[in-house]
Amino acid sequence: MTTRTDEDSEVRCLLGCRTRTGEAFRAQHGYRTCDPCADELRADIQELARLYPELIRAAVPGGNSAGGRVSPGYGPRSPARDAVLALTDRRTRAEDEGDPHSVLEILSSWADNVRKDTGHGLPDATARREGQLLVSWLDFTAHQPWAGKLDTSLEQLREEIAEQLGLSTRTVRGESAFLVEWFDYITRQYWVGDFADEVRTLLASVRTATGTAESSLPVGTCPAPDETTGQPCGTRLRVRADADRIICPRCRTRWPRDRWDELSDAQGTPVSDVAALSAWLTVPAGTLRRWRSEDGWTNHGSRRRPLYERNAVLESWQRRRGALLAG
Repeated sequence: MTTRTDEDSEVRCLLGCRTRTGEAFRAQHGYRTCDPCADELRADIQELARLYPELIRAAVPGGNSAGGRVSPGYGPRSPARDAVLALTDRRTRAEDEGDPHSVLEILSSWADNVRKDTGHGLPDATARREGQLLVSWLDFTAHQPWAGKLDTSLEQLREEIAEQLGLSTRTVRGESAFLVEWFDYITRQYWVGDFADEVRTLLASVRTATGTAESSLPVGTCPAPDETTGQPCGTRLRVRADADRIICPRCRTRWPRDRWDELSDAQGTPVSDVAALSAWLTVPAGTLRRWRSEDGWTNHGSRRRPLYERNAVLESWQRRRGALLAG
């Protein structure tokens, strides 16, 4: 049985979480991250891979982008178009703080660090030359009429060999998959905090460039009791439209969707009139009245000044906003 040493117990998460006293949360035994922060970092890497194809489409003239349509010629481009081009060009080098980085270049540099540290670096020139001959033979064989049903298997083998020997074209999807595959190793390294910072910066830039940056709304304060004082945490909580959980940024308490009623009960029953709800959600009052009719909100006020429960309104907003993002 493994026992935790005093040194292990003092290892703190390097990914930015904080207790009420300002200390980082204790890292999982043997790692340099706590589990909630590690889960979020893994999800961020996977989201980069998911959003990157949209970024590529936005970089193509005539494609969709946050900057709208660009006319041909030598006129000035929009800042949004410039950001898209910078994020997709491996030659991009950030000169000042806040400048965009190349997504592929940053992910590849971290992936190469892992390959080098773990002994999974690229083979020498002789091995690569011989590997290229094998890849070419597999390519030729897979396209022969007699190969029949073997072509799919041969193609998969070819791709695996090419990737192992560094002969295939690097992609954001491939580098992201490699980093996720080695995630257990990454979260044990002293540099995981720097890695997480760069992933978050890339993701924020990609979300902005693709127009997928998500708005969030305040939903109250965290009622989770402090381990030392027993008093409620009190940190303000926010929720995104497509979220399936709310995470307190301070105490890291998680509120999955099936516990939102519990969270709502802890907040009491905050109510507002249509004007306040419109300002809160930045949704026109007429739209809110339509939602009220469609979703059957209960009036907690009077006929002259109707008041509606914010949690019911939030559910209506999230359902419609989430469907819009999914589409």
